[in-house]
Amino acid sequence: ILVGTLAPFSQGLGWVGPNAARGREVALADINDAGVLGSEIEINEQDTETTPQAAVSGFQTLNNAGVVATLGPSSTVIPNLFQPVKNAELPMISISAGTTQLDSVGGPDDYLWRTVPSDAIAGRAQGQYALDNDFGQMAVVYKDDKGSQSFSAAVADYFTGQGGEQVADVALAINSDSYRSEMQEIQDSGADIISMTAGTEVSALFMRNYIEAGLDIPVFIGNDVVTADFIERVGADVMAENPIFGQAPAPGPSYDTFEQAHQDMHDRAPGTFGAAGYDAMNIIALAAQRAGEASRQAITENINPVARPEGTEVTTFSEGKEELEAGNEINYQGASNPQDFNENGDPVGPFSVLEVSDGSWTSVTTFSATDLTS
Repeated sequence: ILVGTLAPFSQGLGWVGPNAARGREVALADINDAGVLGSEIEINEQDTETTPQAAVSGFQTLNNAGVVATLGPSSTVIPNLFQPVKNAELPMISISAGTTQLDSVGGPDDYLWRTVPSDAIAGRAQGQYALDNDFGQMAVVYKDDKGSQSFSAAVADYFTGQGGEQVADVALAINSDSYRSEMQEIQDSGADIISMTAGTEVSALFMRNYIEAGLDIPVFIGNDVVTADFIERVGADVMAENPIFGQAPAPGPSYDTFEQAHQDMHDRAPGTFGAAGYDAMNIIALAAQRAGEASRQAITENINPVARPEGTEVTTFSEGKEELEAGNEINYQGASNPQDFNENGDPVGPFSVLEVSDGSWTSVTTFSATDLTS
């Protein structure tokens, strides 16, 4: 059974693909041991190179190869695939696209799902934490691209909608060698908190200039750099000594089991989006198993049913296969979040606010799904 992976393995988001692939491999070990309809799953992997052109080319390669489903790419490129995915009737589950452009697109009619929540939900977590801690004036700062703008807009919309004030809107040029003038703009704005969204290179330069400027304004950094690698790059002591926060989906119901299996297989803890890759692979395999057929349409029609709340809770493919063969409906409970999809193929789960402590990201507080959607 041929399944595709289309993700960034190089360029700006080149760390996303490897992290998700390691999570995918943890799921595949169980899936191929148990067998899907008496078969094994084989992966065809394509690199988006973090560019729309390479993403479209990679998708065409997968479509021509006859894959029955695809683990999909990041916010930077996935809008370019909306129509190609629908035209090919090829189900795709993104493992990293939080873009709000997916909020009204997706589900079975569009052949699109994602195992990470929308930026709108993550933005609410960031904005609510700021408000809960009496920050009222926000400087919104972002890398000058669509993906970063999407998340920043979600933060700003929620923050201002709940009574906060946006006092600066600062775009960070992608190829700049300094953001010192932007630091001055932020300082002059009177902001008492900063929301900064960008990839690794831009975020690292921003943080260097932030520290050089001696700013003591708390700063939220974007999802894409809430990683162990970014702590190492900036410095654990620096990250801990400054008021720097991040946010990420709270671990799902099966995270502990996944984390141990990942450690056993790869001799390292899961990276960001690793659990999302694990969940996407399990859901695709379970959908085929429930359908009794590993075809594009069969998988499309069975993705939502394997994660229905009224089913028997399962956390692995092998558990789900056993229940399905016994004639029971299942409710897959994921490692990255519960994976209860809404009508647009989006999961809604809890989010945590994080800070660096003892060299690693540590939860400060967690907002429930109800907190973020009510």
